[in-house]
Amino acid sequence: MKALVCRRYGPLEALAIEDIAPPPLGDGDVRIAVRAASVNPPDVLMPAGKYQVRPELPFVPGIEAMGTVMETGADVSDLRPGERVMTYAGQGCYAEQVVVPRRRVERVPAGMDDAQAAGFVLVYSTAYHGLVDCGGLAAGQAVAVLGAAGGIGLCAIQIAKAFGATVVAAAGSAARRDACLAAGADLAVDGAPEGLADRLRRATGGRGADVVLDVVGGDATEPALRAVAPYGRLLIAGYASGAIPMIKGNLVLLKQARVVGVSYRLFLERTPELAAANLRRLCELYEAGLLRPQVGAQFPFERVVDALRALGERHAVGKIAVRMA
Repeated sequence: MKALVCRRYGPLEALAIEDIAPPPLGDGDVRIAVRAASVNPPDVLMPAGKYQVRPELPFVPGIEAMGTVMETGADVSDLRPGERVMTYAGQGCYAEQVVVPRRRVERVPAGMDDAQAAGFVLVYSTAYHGLVDCGGLAAGQAVAVLGAAGGIGLCAIQIAKAFGATVVAAAGSAARRDACLAAGADLAVDGAPEGLADRLRRATGGRGADVVLDVVGGDATEPALRAVAPYGRLLIAGYASGAIPMIKGNLVLLKQARVVGVSYRLFLERTPELAAANLRRLCELYEAGLLRPQVGAQFPFERVVDALRALGERHAVGKIAVRMA
C-alpha cells in the first residue's frame, strides 16, 4: 500500500510517500480503506520529534481518518465490509489502509461527507470533553474560546451554543472572527494577547467568562486567566502558539478558579467507554443539526506534505482534509 513514511525526526520535507506492507489485523481490530484523513497539530509536531508521543521509527503519521471497512478481526461482529466509519487511530492514517481497535471506530452519521468525517472525531471530542467533562458547562454560562477559528475552536463554539451558553470567540484577524460568528459565536474579539483580558471582560459584561477554552497558550494564557470569572475554569487544550505558558498561582487563588488540562488522547486511553459515549452523543448532536463541521481546505494525498505545512503555518480556517485517490 502507499503511505507517507517518517524515517527520521526532522522537517516535513523529510517525509516521503512509499510502498509499504499493510499493517497486520488483530482479533479485536478493524481494517479500514482510508478515503480521507485530517490534519491536526500532532501530525505536524510528531514527525519533527516535538510531540509528547515519539513513535518508534519508521512510522506512518496521521492520527485521524475515515473510510470503509475492509475486514474485521475474529472478535469483531458488529461491523460489515463497506460500512463508512471514522476513527482516531493515533497514527498510521496517511496511508491507503489503517488498522484500528474496534473501540476507536464509529460509524459516520448520515449526511456527513468524507472530508467532514475525516476530521470529526478529534476536534469535536476534544471540545466536548473540555467544555462538558472538564469545564462543567451549563446553560446560561459565558464561554470564551481562544484560537476560535481553528478546528477545535469552531467545534467549541457550536457545542457551547448547543448547550445554551453565550460564546465569545477570540481570533487574530477580521476574516477569522467572521468565521467564528458564522459558526454561531455571539461576539468575536481580537485574539492578540495585549489587551485581551479587557476585551473578554467587556464582552462578558465585566464579569468575565465562566469557562475559557485555551488552545493557543504562550502570551495569551495569562490575560485569559485574568478574564476568568470568580469560580471559573480555564481549560488548557493546546499550545498553537508554540509556547507553553506559566500559570500565575496568585490569579488562580484570587479568583478561586480551576485550571484543568484537556487531552482527548489521554481521555481515550484511560476511559475508552466514556470517550465512545461522548462520540455517540456528538453524532446525535450532528444528526439534530446542531453541529456543522467546517473543512477549510482539501489536498490530494500526493500533496499531503503541503497540507501539513498549511496547518503548521496557520493558513487554514477550520479543518484540513487529505483525500486519498
